[in-house]
Amino acid sequence: MPEIKLTQTFKVEIIESERGWGSKIDEVKYFDNEAEAKAFCTQYNSTNPPGPAPDWYMQANYCGPVR
Repeated sequence: MPEIKLTQTFKVEIIESERGWGSKIDEVKYFDNEAEAKAFCTQYNSTNPPGPAPDWYMQANYCGPVR
């Protein structure tokens, strides 16, 4: 029987937020390593302007390792 190796993956949630409606998980992404997951979040969130939150926006949330 072939050996099955469990590898660790790293979870990122894409969250949609809208004023008056709240927030929801829009998409979940999995990455092979922590550095890729964190880099994705940094790049994705760089499109959000600084200052007060707009009426509608999306953000990536690094959730950490999962099996």
